[in-house]
Amino acid sequence: MSKSAFVLYILIAVHLQESLTFNAQTVSTQSTEGQCGGYCFNALKPMLDHIAANQQRWSTCDATLLESTARQDRMESQLAALKDKLSSIEAGKEVPKVNKLENFVQIGSRFFYIEELREVNWFSGTNICRQMGGFLASPRNEEELIAIKEKLRKGRQYWLGISDLAKEGTFVSQATGDLAPLQKWSPSQPDNHGNNEHCVHLQYENFWMNDLPCTYKNYFLCEAGDG
Repeated sequence: MSKSAFVLYILIAVHLQESLTFNAQTVSTQSTEGQCGGYCFNALKPMLDHIAANQQRWSTCDATLLESTARQDRMESQLAALKDKLSSIEAGKEVPKVNKLENFVQIGSRFFYIEELREVNWFSGTNICRQMGGFLASPRNEEELIAIKEKLRKGRQYWLGISDLAKEGTFVSQATGDLAPLQKWSPSQPDNHGNNEHCVHLQYENFWMNDLPCTYKNYFLCEAGDG
């Protein structure tokens, strides 16, 4: 059967349904044949039977589709409500301000933090000071170092923000990236013992500077960042 003939049959079937206002499940073979004629009825009967047989299934499918659409609408409405709630929470959330000088003490003209509870390696000390808004400390002059030493506990050692990790023998300040402004070394130091001493700390004897392996654990000093 050609496509145009099939379309014609469909149109005839629709016309018959509207003009006779029949129910596809109860229409009688005799009344349809009388309205359409034998040949027309024989041609349309398979389609009418198909409509009658599937009408219930189509009705069920329509109901399911409507239910799915309604469910999707409800989900979209709930999602929109959640987005609005999240936006409200984010808008009302206060971002805590970090007080960079919290727990820092003023020594001379600058602020320092002295860790007295934890012993960590040089890299961990670096990370902790950065989280506090500063750096491992690099004393700028001997007067400042003397003032710092007065705050330290005897018998303890403290990491400074000085190392020659980039170039052996060139001790750089972590805070500035320049040569450490003060290098007050203990006698015979630095010696890079075992070719593995690249981080600087204050020794417990006199709190002068000494090089150590960066993985050793010591207390540490932070200086507040300029920002």
